[in-house]
Amino acid sequence: MTDVRTKLLNAFEELKREGKKISPFAVEKRAGVGNGSCKNHPAILEMVMLEKERYHPNPELAKKSAARTDKKQVERNKYDELIDRNKRLQDENEQLKKELSVMATSVAQLTWELHRHKTATRIQPSNVVQFSE
Repeated sequence: MTDVRTKLLNAFEELKREGKKISPFAVEKRAGVGNGSCKNHPAILEMVMLEKERYHPNPELAKKSAARTDKKQVERNKYDELIDRNKRLQDENEQLKKELSVMATSVAQLTWELHRHKTATRIQPSNVVQFSE
Protein backbone atom coordinates (compact mmCIF):
# COMPACT_ATOMS: atom_id res chain seq x y z
CA MET A 1 0.00 0.00 0.00
CA THR A 2 1.28 3.47 -0.88
CA ASP A 3 2.01 6.01 1.80
CA VAL A 4 0.31 9.42 2.16
CA ARG A 5 3.27 11.30 0.67
CA THR A 6 3.15 9.29 -2.53
CA LYS A 7 -0.63 9.67 -2.79
CA LEU A 8 -0.33 13.45 -2.39
CA LEU A 9 2.42 13.71 -5.02
CA ASN A 10 0.45 11.54 -7.49
CA ALA A 11 -2.71 13.60 -6.93
CA PHE A 12 -0.75 16.83 -7.38
CA GLU A 13 0.70 15.62 -10.69
CA GLU A 14 -2.72 14.45 -11.93
CA LEU A 15 -4.32 17.81 -11.18
CA LYS A 16 -1.49 19.63 -12.95
CA ARG A 17 -1.79 17.40 -16.01
CA GLU A 18 -5.56 17.91 -16.17
CA GLY A 19 -5.16 21.68 -15.82
CA LYS A 20 -7.51 21.79 -12.86
CA LYS A 21 -7.38 24.19 -9.98
CA ILE A 22 -4.78 23.21 -7.44
CA SER A 23 -5.19 23.79 -3.74
CA PRO A 24 -4.26 21.81 -0.65
CA PHE A 25 -7.88 20.70 -0.28
CA ALA A 26 -8.14 19.60 -3.94
CA VAL A 27 -4.90 17.61 -3.71
CA GLU A 28 -5.97 15.93 -0.47
CA LYS A 29 -9.38 15.10 -1.87
CA ARG A 30 -7.91 13.65 -5.10
CA ALA A 31 -5.39 11.63 -3.06
CA GLY A 32 -8.16 10.26 -0.87
CA VAL A 33 -6.46 11.28 2.36
CA GLY A 34 -7.71 13.31 5.29
CA ASN A 35 -8.04 17.07 5.32
CA GLY A 36 -4.88 18.74 6.56
CA SER A 37 -2.59 15.96 5.34
CA CYS A 38 -0.59 18.44 3.26
CA LYS A 39 0.37 20.25 6.47
CA ASN A 40 2.24 17.16 7.59
CA HIS A 41 4.39 17.30 4.42
CA PRO A 42 5.79 20.87 4.17
CA ALA A 43 7.62 20.26 0.89
CA ILE A 44 4.43 19.11 -0.83
CA LEU A 45 2.43 21.93 0.74
CA GLU A 46 4.96 24.46 -0.59
CA MET A 47 4.75 22.99 -4.10
CA VAL A 48 0.94 23.08 -3.97
CA MET A 49 0.88 26.68 -2.76
CA LEU A 50 3.33 27.83 -5.46
CA GLU A 51 1.25 26.15 -8.15
CA LYS A 52 -1.92 27.60 -6.65
CA GLU A 53 -0.48 31.11 -6.96
CA ARG A 54 0.49 30.57 -10.61
CA TYR A 55 -2.73 28.88 -11.66
CA HIS A 56 -5.63 30.70 -13.25
CA PRO A 57 -8.34 28.80 -15.15
CA ASN A 58 -8.74 31.43 -17.89
CA PRO A 59 -5.56 33.25 -19.02
CA GLU A 60 -7.51 36.11 -20.64
CA LEU A 61 -9.40 36.64 -17.41
CA ALA A 62 -6.08 36.62 -15.56
CA LYS A 63 -4.80 39.41 -17.85
CA LYS A 64 -7.96 41.42 -17.27
CA SER A 65 -7.61 40.82 -13.55
CA ALA A 66 -4.03 42.11 -13.64
CA ALA A 67 -5.13 45.15 -15.64
CA ARG A 68 -7.97 45.71 -13.18
CA THR A 69 -5.46 45.57 -10.34
CA ASP A 70 -3.34 48.22 -12.08
CA LYS A 71 -6.47 50.29 -12.64
CA LYS A 72 -7.42 49.91 -8.99
CA GLN A 73 -3.94 51.11 -8.02
CA VAL A 74 -4.30 54.13 -10.30
CA GLU A 75 -7.77 54.79 -8.91
CA ARG A 76 -6.39 54.46 -5.39
CA ASN A 77 -3.64 56.98 -6.16
CA LYS A 78 -6.20 59.36 -7.67
CA TYR A 79 -8.42 58.84 -4.61
CA ASP A 80 -5.54 59.66 -2.27
CA GLU A 81 -4.72 62.80 -4.28
CA LEU A 82 -8.35 63.89 -4.11
CA ILE A 83 -8.47 63.28 -0.36
CA ASP A 84 -5.34 65.43 0.09
CA ARG A 85 -6.78 68.15 -2.14
CA ASN A 86 -10.06 68.05 -0.25
CA LYS A 87 -8.21 68.43 3.06
CA ARG A 88 -6.24 71.43 1.72
CA LEU A 89 -9.44 73.04 0.44
CA GLN A 90 -11.19 72.47 3.76
CA ASP A 91 -8.29 74.10 5.60
CA GLU A 92 -8.33 77.02 3.18
CA ASN A 93 -12.11 77.33 3.59
CA GLU A 94 -11.77 77.45 7.39
CA GLN A 95 -9.09 80.14 7.07
CA LEU A 96 -11.30 82.20 4.75
CA LYS A 97 -14.25 81.85 7.15
CA LYS A 98 -12.07 83.19 9.98
CA GLU A 99 -10.92 86.10 7.84
CA LEU A 100 -14.52 86.84 6.85
CA SER A 101 -15.54 86.87 10.50
CA VAL A 102 -12.72 89.30 11.35
CA MET A 103 -13.70 91.53 8.43
CA ALA A 104 -17.38 91.49 9.42
CA THR A 105 -16.43 92.52 12.94
CA SER A 106 -14.27 95.34 11.57
CA VAL A 107 -17.09 96.56 9.33
CA ALA A 108 -19.51 96.52 12.26
CA GLN A 109 -17.07 98.50 14.43
CA LEU A 110 -16.42 101.04 11.67
CA THR A 111 -20.14 101.44 11.03
CA TRP A 112 -20.71 102.05 14.72
CA GLU A 113 -17.88 104.63 14.83
CA LEU A 114 -19.27 106.39 11.76
CA HIS A 115 -22.71 106.51 13.34
CA ARG A 116 -21.29 107.95 16.58
CA HIS A 117 -19.24 110.51 14.65
CA LYS A 118 -22.25 111.67 12.61
CA THR A 119 -24.37 111.97 15.72
CA ALA A 120 -21.71 113.92 17.61
CA THR A 121 -21.01 116.38 14.79
CA ARG A 122 -24.57 117.02 13.70
CA ILE A 123 -25.60 120.54 14.50
CA GLN A 124 -29.27 120.04 14.01
CA PRO A 125 -30.93 116.77 13.46
CA SER A 126 -32.05 116.55 9.87
CA ASN A 127 -35.42 115.10 10.70
CA VAL A 128 -36.42 117.94 13.05
CA VAL A 129 -37.68 121.14 11.41
CA GLN A 130 -37.34 124.35 13.38
CA PHE A 131 -39.73 127.20 12.81
CA SER A 132 -38.43 130.69 13.24
CA GLU A 133 -40.64 133.58 14.43
